[in-house]
Amino acid sequence: MASVFNLLQEYIMENKRRCIAVITSEVCEVYQSLLLEGIKKQAAENNFNVAVFATYFSQRLDSPLNEIGENNIFNLINYDLFDGFIVVPNCVAAENVLDRITQKLLKANKPVVFIDKENEYFTSVCSNDYNSFKNIVNHLIRDHGLTRINCLTGFKGMNLSEARLQGYIDALRENNIPVEENRYDYGDFWRVAAVSFVEKMFTCGLELPQAVVCANDTMAIAVCREIFKRGLNVPEDIAVTGFDRIMEGRLHHPSISSVYPAMSEIGKKAVEVLYDAMSGKEVEKNYLIDGEFFPSESCGCAGDSVQSLRDEMDRYNQYVEHSQYFTNSIYMYENLQESSNIDELFIGAANYRHLLNDIDTFHIFLCDNWDELNEKKSLFKKNKESLGYSKRVTTKFSENGSFLTGDLGSFNSEYMFPPIFDNNLSPNMYFFFPVNFQDITFGYVVCTCTENSVTPDAICRNWIKYLSNALEHLRSNQHLKWVLKRLERISEIDSLTGVYNRTGYENRIYKVFESARDQDKDFLIIMGDLDCLKKINDNYGHAEGDNAIRIIAKAIQNSFTEDEAVARIGGDEFIMFGAGSFDEEKLKEYPDRINDYLDHYNENSSKPYIIAISLGIYCKKVSENSELKEWLDKADENMYVNKKGKIKVFQKEQ
Repeated sequence: MASVFNLLQEYIMENKRRCIAVITSEVCEVYQSLLLEGIKKQAAENNFNVAVFATYFSQRLDSPLNEIGENNIFNLINYDLFDGFIVVPNCVAAENVLDRITQKLLKANKPVVFIDKENEYFTSVCSNDYNSFKNIVNHLIRDHGLTRINCLTGFKGMNLSEARLQGYIDALRENNIPVEENRYDYGDFWRVAAVSFVEKMFTCGLELPQAVVCANDTMAIAVCREIFKRGLNVPEDIAVTGFDRIMEGRLHHPSISSVYPAMSEIGKKAVEVLYDAMSGKEVEKNYLIDGEFFPSESCGCAGDSVQSLRDEMDRYNQYVEHSQYFTNSIYMYENLQESSNIDELFIGAANYRHLLNDIDTFHIFLCDNWDELNEKKSLFKKNKESLGYSKRVTTKFSENGSFLTGDLGSFNSEYMFPPIFDNNLSPNMYFFFPVNFQDITFGYVVCTCTENSVTPDAICRNWIKYLSNALEHLRSNQHLKWVLKRLERISEIDSLTGVYNRTGYENRIYKVFESARDQDKDFLIIMGDLDCLKKINDNYGHAEGDNAIRIIAKAIQNSFTEDEAVARIGGDEFIMFGAGSFDEEKLKEYPDRINDYLDHYNENSSKPYIIAISLGIYCKKVSENSELKEWLDKADENMYVNKKGKIKVFQKEQ
């Protein structure tokens, strides 16, 4: 892996396998997984690699900061290195993000295919929702003889919503059935709109419909339930149809008649179009692929065979059980939260690699600045949008047949994951997922699936999210410790002089004293008292008194020869202490150095007053039974003697 990660750009460009990038989200959902299945199959036939850049969710209305962090994965894409692009715009809900992607695609000037949404600049391959919806309505009219048909489509203005609605309208017209505006409405692809739609249906004054066609299965299921609540039956009283043929609709009673979008065929077609464009062939602006209608019980037809449903139920139950197992298995989350450093965290993560049953290879890359604390990565303010990744990323976890954790080498993030361009490897589909906490970007994951799986499942998503949360927990703890140390130091420092205050003095002097006792060293104390502070304050003001205090602190610090400490323990009182070896000559140096500093200051300052200090020194080896009080008392006595014997002059001669 290390040699691959050190590939130079020239090597990549000269020897690389063709690779296409797919931009999407929620790869474990049916729509996306079917699309990616078709892309993977056709790409393998064309000897392409596929790099899928995906967020975990298409939109996070409940967490806009998370949406920023997840969408950052699209800023990892180096558009110059790919040969073509497939974009699933309905899965990139943030318009500003899609606009940025579009501008970068235009600048790259490579073949681009948009899925299920026409684009003024690029080719599109879309599900023919118009035909599919029209076929549903024709089935209800021609096969079941129904003429009063209501329609609940999706969001107003969305291409697929409008296409499905138009298919409904045109089917009615072709069969000479009047189009009544009160019989159709826009929804939200969710249950809330379905409830409102049925309420309106029963209260609008029109004769109840014989059938309701819905733009997706989720709304169709909700419509069925609302009809049942009102004492009617589906399909005996009102037939209901859906779209997308999701598992919940197939297992529903009655099973939902629905269209199976040809997403796999759309994926294959998208790759074919890219291949033709790369080969210099002319391609059309828009391609439409019909879905397949599966009539079932909710419209009055026969449902799936019992065996087919059992097979689907087994697969569904296996998925649910697996998901519940992981969701309930909180141990990974708890254990990772206990990590004290980054290496311990990734060793812990390796212990839970077995949960990723559908994953073949798995790699985690961290930005060089993943744990920085700055304006964009604040502990308390995370509303700054952070775009892109650090210039270099480090491999922290690599599982490609065997586990490797730690610092496994770094490479330029512009290469993203060099193996995707390596022509010596078999064609494959690589998934790129963000590693983020809210809008804070830590790095990204690159993984491939086992032979029997097309896309990573929800368990993989949860696994990465647990890891991301643990990284944020570790980062926050590290910086909280730093903040606490800083606060502790601030609480121990005298704001006027910058030396220790009484709290700092008390926190340290006993430790130094005990250290001198344990190491059989001398313990030194020098007491200092600023002379004439009251007179300076009274005659020249407290600002000048503060100046005198600051100069005394500097003078004492100037006398240091070892690891001594100094503290201001009162308004004009100072104490210096330290442990070491002190002979008579060295002890004499302390007051000499202090007084020399003050003499030099007094001679050169323009101040009208003289700054002086009275000192008391006591130094002695600390024995087993020694008490600190002896040193404090003796030093204080000696200082009093020194002060008493001095002629105190505080004004300079005029």
